[in-house]
Amino acid sequence: MLPPVTHPALRDLIVGNKEITTTKFGFNLLLTNNRILYKKNPSEDTVQQLAQQTHEFLTRYENLYQSELKQLFSGDYRA
Repeated sequence: MLPPVTHPALRDLIVGNKEITTTKFGFNLLLTNNRILYKKNPSEDTVQQLAQQTHEFLTRYENLYQSELKQLFSGDYRA
């Protein structure tokens, strides 16, 4: 189960303060899109919107992104 959408790791990922190693196209596309949108509008509303979208994506495909989730949430994530 994923930590809540308010987890600080999601914000760090969106604003570029946290890097995730992945070879999965879908996750790379999500990260790139988030960073482009954040650079266009670096507001807190944008961060919250992107965090919500990212959380929904990761919740939906949790079984495919175990490695990425463990990197992102460190000790706060258990499959």
